[in-house]
Amino acid sequence: MTFPIESYSSFGEDRLILKFLAKLPAGFYVDVGAHAPKDYSNTYALYQRGWRGIAIDPDPDAIKAFGQERPEDIALQVAIGTKPGKVTLHLFNDRSMNTVDTALYEKTLQNPRKRHQGDIEVERRTLADVLARHVPAGRAVDFLNVDCEGADLNVLRSNDWARFHPKLLAVEDLDLDLERVTESRIFRFLRPLGYRLVSHLHYTSLYRLS
Repeated sequence: MTFPIESYSSFGEDRLILKFLAKLPAGFYVDVGAHAPKDYSNTYALYQRGWRGIAIDPDPDAIKAFGQERPEDIALQVAIGTKPGKVTLHLFNDRSMNTVDTALYEKTLQNPRKRHQGDIEVERRTLADVLARHVPAGRAVDFLNVDCEGADLNVLRSNDWARFHPKLLAVEDLDLDLERVTESRIFRFLRPLGYRLVSHLHYTSLYRLS
């Protein structure tokens, strides 16, 4: 008899992530655009298995939920990008669509099911700065998840790849076309860093070191 395997991700991404990371019984992750501690999460299954890490999201409600449901993670209310400073976060009734990306914000406004619920000003820092401050001494970042509604490439650009070079990446890529993979800006950015595209599920691309 077989039993269904529970997935917490939007499209089962966490099942593949667990497979690729099976040799690491308890590692360290960084979840940028973490959104929710359990539902639609690519890292909750890892948390259940003893992994710990950093959850980053500019939405204060999301970070409050992480503090309650995943207290052993480091939860940070901050946006990530190449230019530190203040930035406007556009909030929607579907909180998964919250974005600092102006083009995606304007596109989402055209969807009658996505209602704009106001804006807040949030701090923006580079990923390199956040990791330098918050990754525990002696720890490596084994898995990086990036889901930032249009700001994903800038998140990747803001990392210090010489210092933090995860074994596996999950990145939302709204522009990837499987028939023209090399046209993806995210693919072109990650390939010279030694990453190979190993799977793509709906909007999420999985990359691991070659």
